[in-house]
Amino acid sequence: MLYVAASMSLGKVSLVLHRPSSAENVGAAARVMKNFGLGRLVLVAPPAWSGAPRGGGAGSARDDVLARAARLARRAGDLLERAEIHEDLASALGAATWVCGTSSRAVEGRPRLDPRQLAAEVVRRAGAGEVAVVFGEERRGLSDAELTLCQAVCTIPTSAAYDSMNLAQAVAVVSYELALAGGAALAPGQPVEPPARHVTVEALWARLGALLGEVGYLNPQNPEQILAEWRRLLGRADPTQREVELLLAAARALERRLRLVR
Repeated sequence: MLYVAASMSLGKVSLVLHRPSSAENVGAAARVMKNFGLGRLVLVAPPAWSGAPRGGGAGSARDDVLARAARLARRAGDLLERAEIHEDLASALGAATWVCGTSSRAVEGRPRLDPRQLAAEVVRRAGAGEVAVVFGEERRGLSDAELTLCQAVCTIPTSAAYDSMNLAQAVAVVSYELALAGGAALAPGQPVEPPARHVTVEALWARLGALLGEVGYLNPQNPEQILAEWRRLLGRADPTQREVELLLAAARALERRLRLVR
């Protein structure tokens, strides 16, 4: 797996869940945000959060929802603990300099972006200030009034046969594109697979050249013609040291097998 160094501060990007009705979606959204290096979760509380817990007991409905969300969030519970919670969308967006809402509907006067275009715009805008991406509640999405608070609208292309996407899944799609565009930084201690060393690659080609020539695959008059195409294929794959070693071991195993068959 290849990684790139961070070129945009994902700390300037907030994902706003507007009145989510499902604790499970809130937890799953926090988890996937952490997967892709996003750490700013903002919640606009639905009216139901001000009541009593669903199952009764002490505390508020909001406390109950966040506790259930934390169980699904697993190691992303810190995002929930730090999450900003607001009573309305306008206050949730107070610090943002640019806002994009998510909707399957086109909104007149608002640029309509797909997730990749959104990510590119966020990279550009985040250099000047904080940005926010807003996700509507599960049943109805964002209303026209709520979308008027957004400078653009992002639509995730889906199949016409089933165009309704789960809230947490939509957060996953956008989070991935943001990380891809901005350059997701490696988590501390995460190993990076070293690329293949030249000497190992050349050992592979020497072994393969001999093996494929022996079984009659290569033209003995010009064996490098086909091998050159194989080299280009492997070069495009950008293999790691481990991957080339595996190929080399496979070639050696085939050689041993051929010697036994003879």
